[in-house]
Amino acid sequence: MYEKRRIAAAAGAAVLMLNAGTLPGKAAEEKKIRLMCLGDSITDGFWMPGGYRNTLCGLISANGQEPLIDFVGPQWGGSGYDPQHAGYSGYSIDDIAQSDSVSGQRTGLSGFAERMLGEYPADVVFLQIGTNDILSLYDLEHFGERLEGLVDIVLNALPENGCLYLATLPVMDASDHLYISEYFFTEESMDSAVEQCNAQIRELAKKKQADGKNLILADINKLLTKDDLFDGVHPNAAGYEKMGEFWYARLSEYINAQAVPDETTTAAAAETPAILHGDTDGNGTIAVADAVMLAKYLCKKGDLTEQQAERADMNEDRKLTAVDLSLLKHAL
Repeated sequence: MYEKRRIAAAAGAAVLMLNAGTLPGKAAEEKKIRLMCLGDSITDGFWMPGGYRNTLCGLISANGQEPLIDFVGPQWGGSGYDPQHAGYSGYSIDDIAQSDSVSGQRTGLSGFAERMLGEYPADVVFLQIGTNDILSLYDLEHFGERLEGLVDIVLNALPENGCLYLATLPVMDASDHLYISEYFFTEESMDSAVEQCNAQIRELAKKKQADGKNLILADINKLLTKDDLFDGVHPNAAGYEKMGEFWYARLSEYINAQAVPDETTTAAAAETPAILHGDTDGNGTIAVADAVMLAKYLCKKGDLTEQQAERADMNEDRKLTAVDLSLLKHAL
């Protein structure tokens, strides 16, 4: 029942947000949100073509939002309804010379990002980059400075109401030596390198937000564990699914923020009370008790009403999973 109700609600919301979704030709095109998934092999998918974008596209399709979201980029791949992207396997932030890398020469996104964004304009950019900087052991002390240069290129290319979602880096497992050199990394040193770079990413996000830039931190690092890895570097199928759900939640936040109420949407809002996701018990606040209720439900030690399940559905994908519990805990 909850599944059917959520599908109907999502479809209705999509219609309201589109508003002009049935308009012909150019008018309909102008209403689309252009989304660029930008990054390295984790964005590309590498061993699993499409990676997280498969799940992301699936959720967009399931919620009737395909007419609203236009993926952009020069790359092509994956099983989603729109396979365009800008994920480049093996790429780093800036160019890295062979002599400066322990894992070979690298090409940097910064060298062509401005031109690419000119050819493929985007309203929203999901940026995740830096894993190969770590694998190269390339000047990690100045990681954040290099990333800021790329971030500025992206921000300058976005329209006034555009937004850059800057991702932290997932964990890597140095016990797997397929792509991680055992001569240069231990499990402890790899964990430290990831933590060091993520600290710089978080500081960069705070700096840009303080400057009034449309940048939101997307904390992927808190989402994935080493159990979610396929080869020590890239997510496995379950990890990519978690990422797709996470990115869909971020996209939904952007869509809702951009929705401009008209008479129809205002009337609908008046009839439908706002939902505070995470407030499982419905008392108006998000607290530990809400997480406990959801945890008991997931462990089959408790039940939730339809309304409670809807409030506990943190990523609004019409199902309750450990991802929702993780997001709820993060909200606390």
